[in-house]
Order: sequence, then structure tokens, then C-alpha cells
Amino acid sequence: MSRLSPAQSAPERRIWQRCFWTGIVMLVLGAVVITLFPASGGPYPAGYGEPVIAFEFAQTPQEVQTVLGFETRADWEAVRKSMRVGTIWDFPFLCVYTFFMLSFFQAAKRQTGHALYKFFAAIAFIAGAADLIENMQALQILSDIALSQGAALMHYFVKAKFMALGLVGLGAGLFLWRQPRPLRKIEGVFAAAGGVITLAALTRPDQFGNALGIGTMVSWLAMLAYAATQSFKSVKA
Repeated sequence: MSRLSPAQSAPERRIWQRCFWTGIVMLVLGAVVITLFPASGGPYPAGYGEPVIAFEFAQTPQEVQTVLGFETRADWEAVRKSMRVGTIWDFPFLCVYTFFMLSFFQAAKRQTGHALYKFFAAIAFIAGAADLIENMQALQILSDIALSQGAALMHYFVKAKFMALGLVGLGAGLFLWRQPRPLRKIEGVFAAAGGVITLAALTRPDQFGNALGIGTMVSWLAMLAYAATQSFKSVKA
């Protein structure tokens, strides 16, 4: 069970503060990065939502070309350039969000003493690593959209990333639900719900792909809300 002490140790609070401020940077950087990706593309299934999601799940050069509007848009080169710029800026974003999740579970481990949160920290690292490989492949594909190998492999790392992010939401939900105050349990419900939404959307991304980012963000906001309260909590003498 989680400690019921109204205060915490100084090292514990420092980790929560690191988590909180990293989370703030994550939100700001994420808001910037999403504007760098193209707002529209070719005639891909509407369920993907943003073109970047459709691009991530493309499995053939033809599907990549469709997302970029290769045969349907005169400005498809601008779409490709925008996709490339967004992907480049996604590298610092993935580093920040991975550090945010790792900090959360490091603090959860210190606060509770449960080794289970080391497992979820490992899952968080897998999410970031999968995203890193995905971005590297994306840049390769965008440099020559006729390449088939990158398109055939990238979607596996995309699926691994979102599966890991969904599990992170469930892990955060478990931790928050075990906290003594009702508000913390509500945060836990939101974190777990975000994880469920992400995992469910992953089963049919062509229909529910637009919910992948929503589910992940719901989990992150619940985690950030708890980190905020712990960052300004009193320290034990």
C-alpha cells in the first residue's frame, strides 16, 4: 500500500518536481510539434485523423504516396517537407515525454517501495525507443517514398510505441488508484481510461487512429496532475 504520510522526503519531492516540470515542457513542445506536421494530406481513411497517424501506419510505398497526396495534390512536395520537419522535431519531443514517464514511475517506486513500477518504467523506455526507431525509418521513407523496406517495417514500431503508451496509462492508473484520497483515485480512472482508449484504438487504427493521441494525452495529463500536487507538498523534517 502507498504511504499515508502527509509529507514526503526531500529526494522524493525532487523527483516529482523533475517529473512535473518535464511534463510542462512536454506539453509545450508537443503543442509546437503537432503544428509542424501537415494539416491535410491525400485521401486516406478518415479514422486516422491527422495525416501523420496515417503516415505512421502506412505499410507500402503506395500507401505512403496516398497519404502525402502524391497523385492527388499539386503541393504534395510541401506535404512531404512538412512531414519531414515534424518528424525531425519529434526527436526532442520523444526524449522529453520518455523522461517524463520514467520520472513518474521512478517517483512512484520511491514513494511506494513497489518494484512493479520498475516494470512500467521499462515499458515507458520501450515506448521512447520504438518511437526513435520509427522516426529514423520515417526520415528514410520521406527521403525516397519509393522505398519499400522502411514502409514495410515502420508500422511495427508504431504499434509497439502505442501499445507501450497504453500500458503506461494502465500502470499510472494503478498507482494513482492506490492513493488514499478520492481525487487521486479519479486521476487513476482517467489515466487507466486513457490507456484503454489507446490500446483499443490500436486494434483498428484505420477507424480509431485519431483516438491514439487522445488516449495517450489523457493518461499524461492525469500523471502530470498528480506530479503537480506532489511537487508542492510539504517535506518531512
